[in-house]
Amino acid sequence: MAVYRQKKQSNITPLNPAIAREIQNSELANAQAAKHYRRAHARREKNILLIGALVATVFAVQLLIGQVKLHAANQQLTKTQDRLEHVQKTNTQLATNVKRLKNPTYLQQLLRDKYGYSKPGEIIYNLPADNN
Repeated sequence: MAVYRQKKQSNITPLNPAIAREIQNSELANAQAAKHYRRAHARREKNILLIGALVATVFAVQLLIGQVKLHAANQQLTKTQDRLEHVQKTNTQLATNVKRLKNPTYLQQLLRDKYGYSKPGEIIYNLPADNN
């Protein structure tokens, strides 16, 4: 059993050989043009991605700088608030001391205890402290 292959004959025959050559040359030119456009497209795509990455990097750096500045401002704000609280507490203590010093009874007690003053004719006894 031998299988014979026959060449298929094309039913199409060129009417004019010059036109057939022109079509073949145009197909080659079209292939070259398509190759050129693919390369140009790839080059444009690479340039667009590069520019996009550059812009994204600039935005990321700006965001990072902004975050660092915000953190520094928050730290400064916290320090300032702590200092304000300390100054307000000191101010309250000083105002309380001023009020006490205006009271004659407190002033007498302070002079007796701290500075050892006494009224004329008064005898002061110093007793030892209990160390039990």
